Amino acid sequence: MEASPASRGLTEQKNEIRALMRERLGATTTDERAACSREICARLSSSRAFIDASTVMLYMPMRSEVDVIAVALEAFRLGKTICLPRVETGGDTMSAVAARTFDNDSMQPDAMGVRSPRDGPRIPDSAIDLVIVPGIAFDLRGGRLGRGGGFYDRFLAQLPQVRPTIGVCFDWQVVDSIPCDTLDTPVKAVVTDRRTAHRFPSDRLLAPKDSP
Repeated sequence: MEASPASRGLTEQKNEIRALMRERLGATTTDERAACSREICARLSSSRAFIDASTVMLYMPMRSEVDVIAVALEAFRLGKTICLPRVETGGDTMSAVAARTFDNDSMQPDAMGVRSPRDGPRIPDSAIDLVIVPGIAFDLRGGRLGRGGGFYDRFLAQLPQVRPTIGVCFDWQVVDSIPCDTLDTPVKAVVTDRRTAHRFPSDRLLAPKDSP
């Protein structure tokens, strides 16, 4: 079935942003991304949402994504449960699988080629207290642009509404507005190396734990 003009327009807008992000990624160095990742991890690790969480869902970072390994190490140090996303072969959904370590030997590519735990129990959605979400681009209202598979959109949509979801990106990945439709699921907060933003101003997910 041919896509409607409206949906074609939305897809074109998203692809234009993806192309822009590829250009911006090519203009950054590994050292620059590492420094920015450290700043983002520091913001996350000191936040109320992270400190209060017993089970945290992270991700194995790709070259274009914020490296959140430091958050995982802090979570392990604090005795938290860490889980990572995994897409099964032939499936269109993503599940969360417990991770005991982030070393490469314990990982294998899932159906999408993203590293995920070789083994480990599946973590029920209801047991996840915080989800850290990567993306190609975000806006400061929680709009997110992914890689086009819709796996995170479907996963986030089935979580309880009160569950904290935080998007992480480099500041150059922030755009004025992400084109969205009813299938796109926004995050509740966004953290970059330079700023933070909440979808709802009354939320305090990213406030330091000891702040009022």
